[in-house]
Amino acid sequence: MSRARALALCVAAAALARGAAPSPASIVSIELPAESDERRPVTVPTEPENTVELDLPWPLQQWAGRGFTPDAERFAGDFVIEAARGNARVFVTPVAAQAHRVLHLVVAGPGGRTRGIPVEFIPAPPGLAWRKVVFRGREPAAEPRPALSLSPRPPRGRLREPSPESELGMVATLRLMLNTTAEGARDVASANPALELRELAPAPRSFGDFTITPRFAVRDSTTDTLGICAGVANATSRRLLFDPTGWVVRAGDRVYPVRTVDFAQVLEPGAASPALLVLARGPDGAPTRLLADNALEVSALLTASVNPRPVHLLPLEGYSPR
Repeated sequence: MSRARALALCVAAAALARGAAPSPASIVSIELPAESDERRPVTVPTEPENTVELDLPWPLQQWAGRGFTPDAERFAGDFVIEAARGNARVFVTPVAAQAHRVLHLVVAGPGGRTRGIPVEFIPAPPGLAWRKVVFRGREPAAEPRPALSLSPRPPRGRLREPSPESELGMVATLRLMLNTTAEGARDVASANPALELRELAPAPRSFGDFTITPRFAVRDSTTDTLGICAGVANATSRRLLFDPTGWVVRAGDRVYPVRTVDFAQVLEPGAASPALLVLARGPDGAPTRLLADNALEVSALLTASVNPRPVHLLPLEGYSPR
């Protein structure tokens, strides 16, 4: 039994199994297997002078096959083929009786890969030729999307949480830089990549009884801790008493109370003393993300000013001290 006859009998048997009249379909849909699983070409029955359309799942890149010609008047061939690169439709017409050839179609598949589709055209018995073949390609399986859920906790920051030890370490660093030269302070900062040093030179800010002049700022990038050295000068002839909880750092329109302060909180008349301030977190406990070169303003609160000599020696009539 010929191959074409066997194909016709299979098509007719399939039609009878579906309870329909034995008239085979002339438009056929074929799912392409993986290229590694192909074992034989796709067989397409044709008849002379009738065109069969091949619908490809991806654009055509090129074709090859002996006995196929794009122009039957100029080049002899058993089949006339109409195919254009980038098009997904190919038309093949047999022009010779009992034409039997194999056509190789190369298409641009998904992901930039190419694959070949071998198609074997065979002569069909009367009434059993196909008019159209729709090839369906298997799309690559999509990668599973990761399951997402909203955590009740905020993400863990990359900063190390500050501690009393780290704040005292910043105070020690500020005092070390204060007691050395400007070049020595830069050497201290360069020895630790986590430290950023900025020298500040604003004009002294007057608060009436005293002035404050920020001198330099140091930032620890591992804990987002900012240290500030400011000079405090008494502009009166009275002793000034400062509130230990009244130190504040302003940056723009934000106000940050300072809880770690290295200052005697007492300033004699006409005296000046450095104040070392350490700002680790904002009022809400969140990182301040302040930089050493931000425009910073330091202020303090007085609790009292007193006379440094409260007892005066008064002369008494008739009494002379010995």
